[in-house]
Amino acid sequence: MKLNPITFEVLRNALSAMCDEGSEMIARLAYAPTISEGHDHSCALLTAEGRLVAHGDRDQAPHIGSFEPSVRVVREWTEDKFEPGDVYIFNDPYSGGIHTNDVKLIRPIFHGGRVIAFNSSTGHWPDVGGALPGSFNPRATDCYSEGLRIPPMLLFRGDKLDRTVITLIEYNMRTGRERIADIYAQHRAGLLIEERLCELYDRHGDETIETLFIDVFDYTEEMFRKQVAELPDGEFEFEDFSDMDAMHPDTPRIRVHCRMRISGGQVTLDYRGSDPAPVGPFGFPRASLETAVYDGTLHCFPQLAPLNHGLARSVEILSTPGSCVHIEEPTPASGYASGAYEKVAAVTMACWANAFSTVNPHRMYAAGINLANLCIGGIHPKTGKQFVNYLWNEGGQGARSYKDGNPFQMMIFIGGATNQPIEILERLYPLLYTNCVGVVDSCGDGKFRGGVGIDRSFKVLGALTLTMHGDRAEVTPFGLAGGTNGGANILRLRRAANPEIEEDLGMHAVGIRLEPGDHMIYRSNGGGGFGNPLDRDPERVSADVELGWITSEKASAVYGVVLCTNELEKNRYIIDWNATTVMREQRANETRVRGYGPGEVHPLGEIIQVAEAALAAE
Repeated sequence: MKLNPITFEVLRNALSAMCDEGSEMIARLAYAPTISEGHDHSCALLTAEGRLVAHGDRDQAPHIGSFEPSVRVVREWTEDKFEPGDVYIFNDPYSGGIHTNDVKLIRPIFHGGRVIAFNSSTGHWPDVGGALPGSFNPRATDCYSEGLRIPPMLLFRGDKLDRTVITLIEYNMRTGRERIADIYAQHRAGLLIEERLCELYDRHGDETIETLFIDVFDYTEEMFRKQVAELPDGEFEFEDFSDMDAMHPDTPRIRVHCRMRISGGQVTLDYRGSDPAPVGPFGFPRASLETAVYDGTLHCFPQLAPLNHGLARSVEILSTPGSCVHIEEPTPASGYASGAYEKVAAVTMACWANAFSTVNPHRMYAAGINLANLCIGGIHPKTGKQFVNYLWNEGGQGARSYKDGNPFQMMIFIGGATNQPIEILERLYPLLYTNCVGVVDSCGDGKFRGGVGIDRSFKVLGALTLTMHGDRAEVTPFGLAGGTNGGANILRLRRAANPEIEEDLGMHAVGIRLEPGDHMIYRSNGGGGFGNPLDRDPERVSADVELGWITSEKASAVYGVVLCTNELEKNRYIIDWNATTVMREQRANETRVRGYGPGEVHPLGEIIQVAEAALAAE
């Protein structure tokens, strides 16, 4: 570094702090509950060359890695001809965006008459038009039914809103006036970051701040390469699958495959073994692939956070254009987060886990909760106004090599987001929640079990249309080192007219009409387990039964732990140690089922083992 360490650390944190302020302003001013309550938004600072230098601590990983390609396409579009107060709006997935719901505002920041940086903010808008409320369309076969695609368009000139552009946006979205409020929120965040950055320039001088940018990149790259140098050279392989390509006539599974090579401190993640682009929405464009790889890598190298260009230039990523992890127009992209993104991030982490297994086993994670995008829309029975509500469920995290996975938490790749409180949702939308509890027996099993999923079921109080775009109802979050896969995502319907029958809607439900009194059963994945379940401490198994995470039947069948009811205390159990010893000896000789579904062992999961000596040393 050229700056002294104290100056570097103070100013580096100042950059993150201004992004935090911008993100907080978006959350406070935006109208969409996905942003104000769920915090599905991000705010970033990039250099004048478009290199990511800082973002907010709670910002969302799927947004962050796309900021560089987004700014790059705006610079190319405008030929770098900017004026103070210019703000561009952009969401096109194929030229640097993510999917159409994630809408960016990009602002060149001026100081001393020149562009010194860019601010880019992203918010997940609940609706951007298209065939269905919420714009998710699991039956789409092209991008044209997934909402309004916006190329880089000048939205503000001299910080004055272009009424023509905003009217075009408003007319093409179901809740267009609400989206104007979100635009103003993102615009105000950009103004604030510009003010904060110019304060730093005025206080410390141009040379110091621009040296800081270079130092941030160099520092991150050096830290990363030093840690990689401690790992053995070699190739490390893993793969995962989707449930299906819902629009292919044969509905095949979609393979996401990575071969990671470490050689002399150089890292290459090769995704060219992945399947071709699907017919329906599962895949994502190149910018999202890069984002997912950085995301999975940062979970294994937490000291490098926040993400910046220093990591981006240190990792080589290979992909085949036209594949499921590098789709091209017009292949649909709306379902990327529940599809290819989650798989790439998890597979990347599994490859790193294999490399870490004998060196640093505390950086090994089984797969966790997979996003399921649930959208409802209609006319509110009380207000008479149109509404769109985008819902997600938290769920079980994957187990680690030394610890159980956390129950009902956010997806690991949007860890800065939060759940949308049921009280807020009931106030804004015609919903009445009936459950908010953990899902018994949903965890993947192992020496350390995965976290449990959550049941956030609800009744509808008006005539609605529902769409689900998700995954992992069949191919569930994988376990590692002999741990079993987690439980399934579930969406079922009990009609008010016949409540005794549950209709399985699955993860690709389209335009389901709901009437008042209909009951939606909405349950999320449990995380994958780590290690052989027969190695789990019986006391921990007993505690899980008492907490309601697993049943006593599962304790016996999977963990080989025999429990007896405690007559003195209700819901307490006594371990029959002699019967447990016998049971575990019997279970040890049984052939374990290998596969991709709940309770099975992922076929590649057992190649990842932990040396007990290395774990003890940690």
